[in-house]
Amino acid sequence: MTEPLRVERIQRALKTNRLGNKIHYFHEIDSTNAYARERAQAGGSEGEVVIAESQTQGRGRLGRSWVSPPYRNLCLSVILRPKLAPQDAPQITLMSAVALAETVQTFIPLAPEIKWPNDILVSGKKVAGILSESCCESERLLFVILGIGVNLNTPPEMMPDGIRDRAASVMSWTREPVDRTEFTRRLIENLERCYGDLETKGFPFIAGRWQSFFALRGKRVTVEMLGRTTLGKAAGIDVDGALILEEDSGAVTRIIAGEVVPIEG
Repeated sequence: MTEPLRVERIQRALKTNRLGNKIHYFHEIDSTNAYARERAQAGGSEGEVVIAESQTQGRGRLGRSWVSPPYRNLCLSVILRPKLAPQDAPQITLMSAVALAETVQTFIPLAPEIKWPNDILVSGKKVAGILSESCCESERLLFVILGIGVNLNTPPEMMPDGIRDRAASVMSWTREPVDRTEFTRRLIENLERCYGDLETKGFPFIAGRWQSFFALRGKRVTVEMLGRTTLGKAAGIDVDGALILEEDSGAVTRIIAGEVVPIEG
């Protein structure tokens, strides 16, 4: 459970054309996203993968830190160079959420859920998150760094007190340690498949699969955005991935960024 990832085994078994052709592996690094960005800015090719067993400056969405004991989980970043307009870059996050949910689903008997826009939940507890960072020039999207963190084999007692009641590891439902090497292989393959679907079939196809995992559809939620809290019902996502909120006032609002929290009861 605490052995290093077997990168050579991943590369031998991968059935991909673009993603994972080059894998940069570190026992410790400041941030896989930061290293992947450096690679992309230096001309790194699409599909390069960065994996680290430990991050000293791991980050999550909204500037939150990502804490992960070494040799137990998965911290991975991928360089993508999608042919998308800058305003469509959020589609990459939603596409990767589908690939991640589908990967988790192959390891556990329960159906995972997606919490808009980037968290994967099982039984209401977060097991994985996504942090996508874009680089644009004028009206052109140069690249996207897709960062993924998955709690695979961290027992509850090793999780910080502040997140123990709302986070879990995939191992909680497998009854045995997850094969991290195999999980990584499946994830990279699923990412390539979903990325290809986004390119060839368009975002509506991805959105349909995303909706099938959506944890909050039809449920009452609060949305915290720009210092304002709004109550309403989560209706789904629109064609560019924004959350559609049917407010209690009757207004329908597109949420591009914010913290969405379900209302119990």
